[in-house]
Formats: sequence, C-alpha cells, structure tokens
Amino acid sequence: MPPSLEPIPTEVVRECLERSGYLMESRLVKALSLADYFVEPNVTHKDPRTGKARELDLTAESAHIGYGSRATVKTTFVIEAVNNRFPLVLLTQRPSTPNADSESYLKFAASPEPCPFSNLLDLYEEKGADWRNLFSQFCALTKKSGRDELMASHPDDIYSSLQKLSEYTEDQISEFAEWTKDETGKYWRLFFWHPMLVVSGQLMTATLGESGELQLLEVPLARLEFNWHDAEVRRTTVIEVVREDFLLERCDSIRSHDQAVEQRIAQFRAQNDGASETE
Repeated sequence: MPPSLEPIPTEVVRECLERSGYLMESRLVKALSLADYFVEPNVTHKDPRTGKARELDLTAESAHIGYGSRATVKTTFVIEAVNNRFPLVLLTQRPSTPNADSESYLKFAASPEPCPFSNLLDLYEEKGADWRNLFSQFCALTKKSGRDELMASHPDDIYSSLQKLSEYTEDQISEFAEWTKDETGKYWRLFFWHPMLVVSGQLMTATLGESGELQLLEVPLARLEFNWHDAEVRRTTVIEVVREDFLLERCDSIRSHDQAVEQRIAQFRAQNDGASETE
C-alpha cells in the first residue's frame, strides 16, 4: 500500500456495502441455497438490441428432480435485486379488457409437442395468471439532495432490471423450444419461468377508493404488467415484485404447487402407459 494512502476503516466499508445492492444479492443467494434451491448468480445473456452481454442478478430452481416418473414440472425463478431505501409503489390497477395480452401473463413451455397433457390442466387458472391484483405502473420514492420531501420517479435502473428479467425469460423459452424440438416423448416436461423483482425495503400498492381517495397498502408481494418491445414485436411480461423477507415463502409455495402438478401429470402418464400396454 502506498505510504500516502490511509487504510479505509472496516466500518466505513461495511456501511458502504450495506447501502449498496451487492450485499443483498449475497443474502439472496445464501438464503435460497440453504432452502434447497440450485442458485446461479450473475447470469449473463445477450442483449438482443446491442448484441452485448448483460448480467442478471441470479436464477434459482428447486433441487427436486422428477425424472424418476418420466415427468417433471419446475419453475426457474429469474431474479433482479433492488436495495430500496424508500418505498417502491405499484399503482394503476389493470382492468380486465379484451385487449389485454393475458396469454403472456404466464411464461412456460412444455414438451413433447403436441403436448400430451394439455387437457389435464388449466395452467392460467392453476397459477392465477390473470388480471386480478395486477398493476400497470410503478414509481420509486427518493429524496433529492438537500431536501426533506420525498419525490416520486421512474428510475432507469429499475426499468433496466424489468427489461432484463423480461428478455432473459423470453430467451429461455426460445432455448427450451430449440433443445426439445427433436424429442420423442421419453420425458414429459412442463417448465415455468417466473420473473421477480426483489426489494429489500418497503413495497406498497396505491389504489383509488369509490370516491377517488388514494388508498395505500403495504404488501409483501404485488404484480406488475410490463410492456416492452423485442425489436418490432410488442411483448408483455408479468413480473412479481416481492419483498425480500417474503421471498422464500413465495418460492416454497410455488415449488410445492409444482410438485403437486407433477404428481398429477405422472399419474396421468402412468395410466396412459398402462392403457397402451393392454391394447
């Protein structure tokens, strides 16, 4: 160390890291790993607009593998972390209209094609993938330098996180279709991709009452309809915004549901296989 430079006190470094999002990512990786998830931090994928690599905070999927029954259902949690000091607010509830791109509210792929168990499940109903409790705008509260009042804004870094979550999810669905296109049906797969923006601080929803009064509610989870463009193609991705202290409970609930659906598909396959053997 050059003699002219004084060492930085450990507490100063600690405070700096705790204010940043880096420590939050480490907490998420550790918590999910201890809860029996396979976690991949700092996942890269190609930006379709620039061709350059972009980095996603992490992905996680259950360590449970169901290939013993030749049927598997799993969800990959696609996660960006936001270390918010002030509340993040979702607002403008999404009404149900014929123009809503509701088929994009659930991101999944199945093999083989045509899907042999498509009539067994109503996936949109199973996953609650509809317009209920869905918001179409977000804002982050911040303090401007030298001022006490909070300001509502639409930060570029959060928008970039939403964009990365959406693009990565679409890329993974395309890759799944590519690597399963020649399969003969030895395995039945139902894979979901679940984009999540995880916030360390307060999360709120803002709605209007019957007389137009603003109603604010602190929540552990809310859903955001994010509309974006993939080149000239307009796309919609529903992204869950989840408070950090609720993340494991939410992921475990989805994992348990996946395992129940997997058992139903495996039983359906066993019945079909048994019927084929007796013909």
